[in-house]
Amino acid sequence: MLKKFAFNCLRNFNAAFGMVSLTAIALGTVATFSGLGLLYLARSGFPIVEEERSEQIAYIGTGAIVLGFTGIIFASLGGAFFSIVEESEETNSSRKTAKIADIKPLVLTKTESFENFDCLPSIYTYKVMNFEGHPDSKCLVICRFEEKAYRKFVLYEELRSHQIDDLAVIYDETDPDRLIGQTFSSYKPLPCEALEEHLDIHRRYINAVNSEEFSSCYLLVCAGCKLLHGANNIVCGIHPYGCLEHSCCPDKQWDERKALFPFEDDAVVENLNREISSNQANIYKFYGNLILWDEYANRRFSFSYSGILLKHSDRLLELGMEATLLSYIQYFRTRNVVVFDYVASGRVLEFAKELKGIAQIEFDGDEISIFFDIYAPCHRFRRDGVSLHPYSTFVPQELRYNYNLVSYVNYLKSKKSGVLR
Repeated sequence: MLKKFAFNCLRNFNAAFGMVSLTAIALGTVATFSGLGLLYLARSGFPIVEEERSEQIAYIGTGAIVLGFTGIIFASLGGAFFSIVEESEETNSSRKTAKIADIKPLVLTKTESFENFDCLPSIYTYKVMNFEGHPDSKCLVICRFEEKAYRKFVLYEELRSHQIDDLAVIYDETDPDRLIGQTFSSYKPLPCEALEEHLDIHRRYINAVNSEEFSSCYLLVCAGCKLLHGANNIVCGIHPYGCLEHSCCPDKQWDERKALFPFEDDAVVENLNREISSNQANIYKFYGNLILWDEYANRRFSFSYSGILLKHSDRLLELGMEATLLSYIQYFRTRNVVVFDYVASGRVLEFAKELKGIAQIEFDGDEISIFFDIYAPCHRFRRDGVSLHPYSTFVPQELRYNYNLVSYVNYLKSKKSGVLR
């Protein structure tokens, strides 16, 4: 605190010294021209002031001008020095989480409670975002979110052009705007350090791609692998020509600095897919999350790389509200799909009778439709009762986790909210 006070005092003194110097220049200019004017009048026979006194006034004015310019030079040097010191202080403070300069905090009000800050994981997720709407930044940034009591902080670092180019190589994107939403994990708590390490981990991959010695498909699974050679047309010692038989290399060894959540590694995701793909389900990595796609029911479930079901995700009620990714994997690994044809069995005709006066039900080919009138939304289902559009906005909120032909018919019967007469 005392250091900052002394620094401000010196800076104010320097500013005052500069103003005095400017004043000296102004007064000296007036005195010089006045003295020279009086001197010329005296020599011309109009001695308003004695000639010696006129010369003294001119000399004093000239001296004041010289001293004023000297003072301006020293004040300018002092201002430059204070600016450098201040910039250095801001740069040093940016290394601290509580005082961020280049890594600037955005504080967002959080409306719901959260877990204790001390329980934050040691692995941080960083995301590429565009802060064009923020007054302090109009470019791509790398950032992470940090939660405290009723506050959410966004720590971010502006991306330079060469960093954007390197990230475009890592994520195989040609348009910088397509980088928005891309993520990576790191043990580093500050965005600038995490970004520097992330690019360094992938440096050999970036250089190999930019060398144009290899087709990108040869190197796609090699990003971040410490075995990558990437020079002289040699991919690595184990796979000199690249690993083309697998979507992820079985011999890949991540750089020791690379932080990975339990389900972030491509090899882990591929192993999980082997367990559930035969039952019409697959997992995909999508912008920092995992999407478990139920191909049979046309439903998707979103998880973090830690295997936690996201709040906005669809969910299977029979597994409970707190089920993790492994619980869903076990479900899809063992589920037995029994296809029931509601049209062939005559159940659709029974539903039509039950919904008389409430809604109208029809079937055409492989599609069953339920509607109130030609202007109301039409709910469509497959012959086996699975919804064709499970995430439509007109799906009743009460059925958002259990929307199918049977549940919707029961819902209409209980509400009796149709408009048919």
